[in-house]
Amino acid sequence: MKRLLLFCFGLFVSLGFFTQCSDDPTGVGSEYLEVNSWIRNQMSNYYYWNFVIPRMAPGNLPPEQFFEEILYTTDEFSYMTDDAETLLNELSGSQYSSGFSPAILSFSDQDQLFMVVKYVYPDSPAQLAGLERGDIILSVNGQTLNSANYQELLQINGTVTYGLGSYSLDEETQQANITDLDSVISVRKEILQLDPVITTKVIETGGKRIGYLFYAQFIDGTANLFINGLNERLAELKAQQIDELVIDLRYNPGGRITAASQFANALVPLETVQNKDIFVEFEYNSLLENFYQSTDEVDSENLFLRFQEGPVSMGLERIYVLTTNQTASASELLIHGLKPYMEVITVGSNTLGKYYGSFVITGTFQSPPVYYAILPVTLKYLNANQESDFIDGLEAQVGASENILSPKPLGDPTDPLLEAAISDMMGETVSAKPFPTTFSPAVRWYPTLSNQLQSKAWFIQD
Repeated sequence: MKRLLLFCFGLFVSLGFFTQCSDDPTGVGSEYLEVNSWIRNQMSNYYYWNFVIPRMAPGNLPPEQFFEEILYTTDEFSYMTDDAETLLNELSGSQYSSGFSPAILSFSDQDQLFMVVKYVYPDSPAQLAGLERGDIILSVNGQTLNSANYQELLQINGTVTYGLGSYSLDEETQQANITDLDSVISVRKEILQLDPVITTKVIETGGKRIGYLFYAQFIDGTANLFINGLNERLAELKAQQIDELVIDLRYNPGGRITAASQFANALVPLETVQNKDIFVEFEYNSLLENFYQSTDEVDSENLFLRFQEGPVSMGLERIYVLTTNQTASASELLIHGLKPYMEVITVGSNTLGKYYGSFVITGTFQSPPVYYAILPVTLKYLNANQESDFIDGLEAQVGASENILSPKPLGDPTDPLLEAAISDMMGETVSAKPFPTTFSPAVRWYPTLSNQLQSKAWFIQD
């Protein structure tokens, strides 16, 4: 069996080393007993709330149903899939995709669903086909999006044809409309290595050189490809002698702790890195906590993650981070872990509020193999000030919001979130130059399978 943690550090323990489950206590059915027993064993060992896990596994419940039924009542983040191989590929940055991130929306007072392109990966099939941030999609292969079919339409393979639309707003009535443009664009899907650094730039204004970096998710890539790429982009910004840095995490759902910690090492003051101060502390269920405390050294990476000197140090006194309620998990960990050591100014709206991490546990390497993967909440993290439990998210210190239906290009100084950050750098007050904290009309967001996974479990530890 294989397990990693959404966040990531080297930790390999023989799973099943604590407990084994019993047979079906009811004697009713055995179709799912092997898989459910495996699920029960792993949850009993690693689940943060393992006191709710039953002592026996049923054989008559489908694994997905069994998994959902044994979760703690407040647990919104644990996740399960029957395709471990695809999950592991996606977590390494290899995805079957056309290379754009969609938002599925409807107006709160209407039933019509539509897709908005949040961003496009450079040099991807989507970019080469002409898709851009803010494009609106009404249909997929001729089928109009609705609440019953949109998940299925998003999973279509091969070359996909998107029907395009446009957005307009009547300023007087505040009536929003999506109009069919009677235009289509075809995009092929393929296995892509999606570099999370979408764009960087330097903005010169008010006598300052402001670095900007949009970061889509915390992934390390094969042989640390994406971590090395991130460090290279940061080094390029530093070489341009920037005075300020804006990190755009507005859509970043999190990812691996290796990527988050490497990013933090580059941002935090050099003295903190040299002192190897605590970045975050981990808290587990009592069984796992006692195991690590009794078998590991006091300073074990299983209990504390410390800053380490890396290839680049930005040498800045403060950073700005652009956030929304889609900013989650390892994104929040980066912000929260840095705050005891430097000024971190959040701009936008409150983050999601996920201070838990998950092991990714797969059974593909045991005999006989189990082709499921489970991502149970395994730990809670605290920063060096012992702060956690930000259930309402990390508060945005400067409020602003974008209109996702008519967004500015990433890195555009007139983008409301970036503009608000720049204004704060210049010492301008909100009352002197107000920024929108809401926009009309109200929209309803629908989850995709990808962001369901990410919002549930994006924070993985190897």
